[in-house]
Amino acid sequence: MTTSATPTGAMASLEWDPVADPTVYAYNVHFGKQSSGQAGSCNYEESVSVSSPSATITGLDPNTTYYFSVSAYNGLDSACSNEVSTVTPPSQT
Repeated sequence: MTTSATPTGAMASLEWDPVADPTVYAYNVHFGKQSSGQAGSCNYEESVSVSSPSATITGLDPNTTYYFSVSAYNGLDSACSNEVSTVTPPSQT
């Protein structure tokens, strides 16, 4: 699974390659201000579930590094993808 994150304001847009397994019907995007610290780990502060291989995470703090990882879901979570990080832009005040 390939992931990438692009900062867009106090949000981040992510896209990844879909899993070829037909039993996968959702993806969990795991994220937070701390790295999971281990490849394949889904140990992050927050997560959201999406049904397509992309997501826009909103409500992020400006000028902050966030770490993201994705797991496939078919009733059970897969191991998480490689971690990516991005820094959100400073606030526009």
